[in-house]
Amino acid sequence: MTHISSDFISFDYIIVGGGSSGCIVAGRLAKESNKRVLLLEAGNNAEENPDTLSSDGFKYCFANDNVMWDRFSKKQPNCNNRRMYSGTGTGMGGSGSVNGMVYTRGDKRDFAQWPKGWHWEDVAPAFDQLEQRLDIRHRPGTPFTENALDGIESLGIKRKNGLNDGDLGGFMGYNTMNYKASTRRSSYVAFLKKQNLPNLTIVTGAKVQRVIINEDKIATGILYNYKGAQLQADATAEIILTAGALETPKLLMLSGIGPKDHLREKGIEVVLNQPAIGQNLQDHTNVCLFFKGNKPIDFKYPQVYGFDRMNPKLDLPEGQPDTCFALLSAPITLQQSMYRMVPATILPPKIFKLKPLRFIINKLIDGFFSFPFVERTIDQTYGIVVILGKPSSKGQLQLASNNPTDQAIIDPAYFKNSDDMETLYQGVLKAKAFSQTPQLIQWGSKPVIPATRSDNPDVLKKWIKRAAMTTFHFCGTCRMGDDEKAPVNSDLTLKGINGLRIADASVIPSIPVSAINAPSMMIGFRAVDFMLKINKL
Repeated sequence: MTHISSDFISFDYIIVGGGSSGCIVAGRLAKESNKRVLLLEAGNNAEENPDTLSSDGFKYCFANDNVMWDRFSKKQPNCNNRRMYSGTGTGMGGSGSVNGMVYTRGDKRDFAQWPKGWHWEDVAPAFDQLEQRLDIRHRPGTPFTENALDGIESLGIKRKNGLNDGDLGGFMGYNTMNYKASTRRSSYVAFLKKQNLPNLTIVTGAKVQRVIINEDKIATGILYNYKGAQLQADATAEIILTAGALETPKLLMLSGIGPKDHLREKGIEVVLNQPAIGQNLQDHTNVCLFFKGNKPIDFKYPQVYGFDRMNPKLDLPEGQPDTCFALLSAPITLQQSMYRMVPATILPPKIFKLKPLRFIINKLIDGFFSFPFVERTIDQTYGIVVILGKPSSKGQLQLASNNPTDQAIIDPAYFKNSDDMETLYQGVLKAKAFSQTPQLIQWGSKPVIPATRSDNPDVLKKWIKRAAMTTFHFCGTCRMGDDEKAPVNSDLTLKGINGLRIADASVIPSIPVSAINAPSMMIGFRAVDFMLKINKL
């Protein structure tokens, strides 16, 4: 958008990352104060990628290299030793500009697991204000979704639309989405686009290298690369990191904040020994069961979600859901998803970067989908996605080197705790039961994947290991908490460093059962309250 001229490099606030949270922090700070605000974003302007602004564009975004930041995990021993695709959205709005626009706050009991000052009654007012700005709503039903909900209700899952009252366990219905007519209501659209904010400077294409911290352990500025030049911007008040759970801890470690032995091993001078940076990585894994109906599928959006408790042995309060279910429209999403996931699955990460090879694979996918039989089959296929909502496994993120351009080493540790496999397995059984309700049998519910036709636990668990993938809900790597080991205070300031605040999904201590886009935006919204002292903890 705008670049900083060489004679104007000092600001009051610098925000690193123009994603779901960063756009809110920048927009509110600029509008509600007279301070000079700088927002640095690694990706492009949203306007360069119109699909990120359209409510129907989500299905194209996932296949667009310009708005996806490709990453891969370490080999996951409990997922057939696969390197799991771990990409996230990039550009203004971040993942919130490429996702399915699902907006769910979470369960009240999720926030009871967060620090004091972050429980349901504390965060609900921020959610209320955020939702007024986003103008959220749920989409109208279709014959298929109504049929499916009627069938699921016959199994004892109660129907409830909205799913934002904090009581999710045992409910399914039309979830709210952040869209209006043909427009995606991302945080960028709601808080920055077409706003008159003369005190805000936005620099896209800015690759941040590290935070500058002086000898008094005060964060004073940012080093970043712009079009091959290394530049510096100084902050007189605060620096706010909103780069996300996979980039914020990486940036902190590159700046000398993290586990001291790991930093020294990578040749980085230790500014602050903080062993918890990069730890506590959490994500929602999922599998999708596909079924073929006897007529075309008539819904186009991820508009039906449900939540239930599948594993009563988990150390969770009674009634707290541990699993999420979602209906998926194969005709709308399958081909676009395959453009990215097929190359990511069959190609090693280094070869995946070769765009000509991916282009050839995607042309083969086009050819496959062009067969009339395939087209008819896909048009009649739907999915039931089973999402592990409260994983017991926790992974970590470490530096690969001291080079800011190198991807961090991501280890989500999927199924490291055997409870997670049992929870997801029970969720698969529940999804199979959904498909066998009279309403879905009438529509058609022939399993497409051979392994999912089996009732053998070993067969189904082996399939889960082969089929599991991320739901792109990475969080927890800079968790906030009152205990000594937590690196971030409850007001989102980083312990041990002055003038540095974290305001993205990395501060989430315990992952909510629902999608994390709404909680991430709420965190950004509350961060501004703390900075402007609107609502103290």
